[in-house]
Amino acid sequence: MKLKATFYAYLIALHVLVGAVLVWHRESLGWWLFAGEIALLLSLMLGIRWIRMAVRPAEIAQTLADVVEAEEFGTRYPEVGKREIDRVIQAYNKMIETLQHEWMRLGEQRGFLERFLTVTPVGILIFDFAGQVSLVNPRARQLLGGDQDEIEGRSLGELSSPLAQTLDKLDVEETRLISDSAGRRLRCQRGHFVDRGFDRAYILIEELTAELNRSERETYEKLIRMIAHEVTNTVAATNSLLESCRNYSVELTSDEHRADYENALNVLITRNRNLNEFTRGFSDLVKLPAPQFHVVDIGELLKAMKTMFSAELAERGIELAIHAEQGLPPVSMDRGQMDRVIINVIRNAAEAIDRDGHIEIAARGIPGGIELSITDSGVGFDDETRAHLFTPFFTTKPQGQGLGLTLIREILNQHDFKFAFESVGDETQFRIEMPAV
Repeated sequence: MKLKATFYAYLIALHVLVGAVLVWHRESLGWWLFAGEIALLLSLMLGIRWIRMAVRPAEIAQTLADVVEAEEFGTRYPEVGKREIDRVIQAYNKMIETLQHEWMRLGEQRGFLERFLTVTPVGILIFDFAGQVSLVNPRARQLLGGDQDEIEGRSLGELSSPLAQTLDKLDVEETRLISDSAGRRLRCQRGHFVDRGFDRAYILIEELTAELNRSERETYEKLIRMIAHEVTNTVAATNSLLESCRNYSVELTSDEHRADYENALNVLITRNRNLNEFTRGFSDLVKLPAPQFHVVDIGELLKAMKTMFSAELAERGIELAIHAEQGLPPVSMDRGQMDRVIINVIRNAAEAIDRDGHIEIAARGIPGGIELSITDSGVGFDDETRAHLFTPFFTTKPQGQGLGLTLIREILNQHDFKFAFESVGDETQFRIEMPAV
């Protein structure tokens, strides 16, 4: 029973008892009975008033507690004109105002933090005390290639993403530059902070692809232009002199000496031409024009590749299989530049296989476009090689220039086509995603 009801019950019981006594002695009281009834009524009314005054603070306290529990921080309680009660109300109103300001401040900070985590180009992973991901922002989800539910609550070692496996090997306070399968250059840093007395780790992933590519391009463009200029001028002047020298061969009297003389000059001229061709490969990368877009049928493009390579690959025991889904939508591209991309990938695959293997080219529809994949049974590549893929002048071939993948990257980036180069088991796969027209 509530305190107020208890007081009322006590007050009524007491006055009923006194009233019964007065009625019992009414004959002996005479006219005093009327005065006693008046006094009894006044006492009852006064008692009710005092009870209301006594329980008023408790009622107000209960009301204020209900407001706090409901988190209605915008509610203010009016003063009632009683000093003791008004002090409680004033203290409550001041507390509610403070809580409201703090709630708004924390809400603004949380909203700002959520917006920042959503729009920042830096991937952010925060781990709990057990080393599992407790927070992952949209950029990190995009880089790891998974949904929030697939990443949060799991450790990096449990994720299937190659990038996650690399991040899992980072030491605390270590910063490392990583290249992923799509040719992106990522600066990854693992750090830690103290939360409630315990260390918690975080990882920052910042993409530096555009900055590094631009810096590298400026560097190798300047180098290549200088080399090409010197080599082209030297080769042109040297070949001109060699051609002139070859014309003097008729003046040699000995046929044997004439043949040796002409042979030596021909070797020099051929070597100069080869050097010129070698240099042109670098110049082509620097002078890569902007793509001229036309609508292209992927099926027709792949048929041309099959015609071009079937005989050459068959001689080496390499089977070329091409599969294109029916009804694929057309794609806007520079046909000549995309031919160079696919030719480069097929040649790289053939060189990785050497002899007796298979190359499979497949085109399939995906939401909004087409995915083109080129898979080979070559030797693949290790983690160290993966870290240097698409880096200018890096090559694993004895006679390679290290420009093939760089040229491919430049062309696909100019087309805004997504791509990935991965080695899984005994197979290597190059994938390109092309939006439909």
